[in-house]
Amino acid sequence: MKPLIYIHGEGTFDTYRAALTAAGAVPIIASDSVPFSTCHGLLLPGGGDIHGQLPPEERVLIRSFVENARPILGICRGMQALNVYFGGTLYDFIPGHQVPDTYPVHPTTAAGLVAKLLGPAPVVNTNHHQAVERLGRGLVVCQHAADGVVEAICHASLPILALQWHPERQSFALRRADATDAAPIFYHFIRQARSQLCATSEN
Repeated sequence: MKPLIYIHGEGTFDTYRAALTAAGAVPIIASDSVPFSTCHGLLLPGGGDIHGQLPPEERVLIRSFVENARPILGICRGMQALNVYFGGTLYDFIPGHQVPDTYPVHPTTAAGLVAKLLGPAPVVNTNHHQAVERLGRGLVVCQHAADGVVEAICHASLPILALQWHPERQSFALRRADATDAAPIFYHFIRQARSQLCATSEN
């Protein structure tokens, strides 16, 4: 049996779905029709801007996974949402990290979990104008760009990893010759979700 990964929203999320499937999971995409409590992991995708607090339904969703120590992978807006959930703040606009209709790449410096998965200097894509300002409680920076912009965070004690960039756009079928293979990000996330699946099955 494959772990179920919940993606909250009303889009098709084709690139996220393809990456999760390639890594060995079953993506469940819904806005409110599927009970997320039955899923073994949560992927928070990219999307619109965040101004102030998160929508109440998003806070409830994140809280459910946090309180039960189920793994979360945040991507782009998903990383920003997690930072805000844990009490952090965001820059509303940073220059040089967004080019319309494309995903240019740039070098970064990694530490901790991201360095373990991708090496100490992964080259990643970029397409955002908001970014982490003050870090949320319990979160640790594990990747940053040359200009200091935070590119990845993880939680000190929970199975949470979040990336400002888009690993689904440089892995598997969308693997890029000019960027680091990001498939290990998804394999790591699915391993964590599979552990949840095994624990649930035993109970």
